[in-house]
Amino acid sequence: MTDVPAAAAAAGPVLGPLVPRLAAPPRRFAWAELPTPVERAPWLDDASSTVWIKRDDRTSTIYGGGKVRKLQWVLANPPYDGPEPILSVGGTGSHHLLALARFLLPMQRELHALVFEQPWTDHVQRNLAVLVSSGAKLWPARTRIGLGWAWLAYHTWRRPPVRGTFMSAGASTALGCFGFVEAGLELAAQIEGGELPRPDVVYLTAGSAGSCAGLLLGLALANVRTHLHLVSSVERWAFNRVMLGRMMGAAHRELLVRGLVDAPAGSAKDWLARAGITFTIDHAEVGGGYGSPTPTGVGAAQRAAVHGLVLETTYTAKCLAALHRIEAAYSGPPRNVLLWNTHGGNDLRELVAPDWRERCPIVAPPRMSAGAP
Repeated sequence: MTDVPAAAAAAGPVLGPLVPRLAAPPRRFAWAELPTPVERAPWLDDASSTVWIKRDDRTSTIYGGGKVRKLQWVLANPPYDGPEPILSVGGTGSHHLLALARFLLPMQRELHALVFEQPWTDHVQRNLAVLVSSGAKLWPARTRIGLGWAWLAYHTWRRPPVRGTFMSAGASTALGCFGFVEAGLELAAQIEGGELPRPDVVYLTAGSAGSCAGLLLGLALANVRTHLHLVSSVERWAFNRVMLGRMMGAAHRELLVRGLVDAPAGSAKDWLARAGITFTIDHAEVGGGYGSPTPTGVGAAQRAAVHGLVLETTYTAKCLAALHRIEAAYSGPPRNVLLWNTHGGNDLRELVAPDWRERCPIVAPPRMSAGAP
């Protein structure tokens, strides 16, 4: 096995595009390699659409994707900056849990995970194998509804010697949103620098609301007029306008508490209206539910792979499928489109311990393909 470089744990707070705008900035680890590049994707163009990709799959050689943007803020500040374990929740293929495990490891901190089973794919099996190999302790449930029993077990008959501090799914906290507020400011600087034109539409995956809320606020602060097409990976009850509004409100209040310099007047909704930012929540790609592969998502992932872009069928392939569907039907004036790729596409197979199945309380299926662990 290859360990996470110890230098990652030692990284201190650094300036980014958000920190100078805060009179009392929180700590921020230097884990993400920012700014991530933007690149043209002519293979995604349609008759009226010119497409670019924001490559957040390149945020880190440890474990990339959008989760690093959140964790470098969340884990640097109370209540998550102590020596105790972190308790969080996700599916068997959770990118959030995997990112947590990889970045907690050099801190010599444990991850305690309440885990529900999602449809098995090679990618899910690989993520679970690396999660267990990274030292995470699992409290399993068969379904999301069963997570209540996993929570009860964690606090009673399978109670660990030291209980963890609970972190919500996806690290979607007010400070977690700061990672994508910063991302919005980062994109604005790239537009101003001529790396891409201002996008008329931005496609972004959605699940726990933190990335979406943060990016909306960041683009509003930068006055980047655009439309965010939020492609949900979960059902309407799990992600909707009410939940997104609450998350934006929490991040908005935290920005003000931290002394946002030259803060626009009004609420989070007022910020969006002033900047001319709108959004749509799209549930059309959810399919059979969280983690369920869909024919359109599988096809999008296969097409992306031909062009060297690694996606997965829970989030990012469904986002690309939505882009295909919407842009193919679009017949208005020419517009610029941005696909924000939040997937950490690192090849982590070398991190899989030979005995991971014996250490895992979840019975995973036999090796699903030649590339699976």
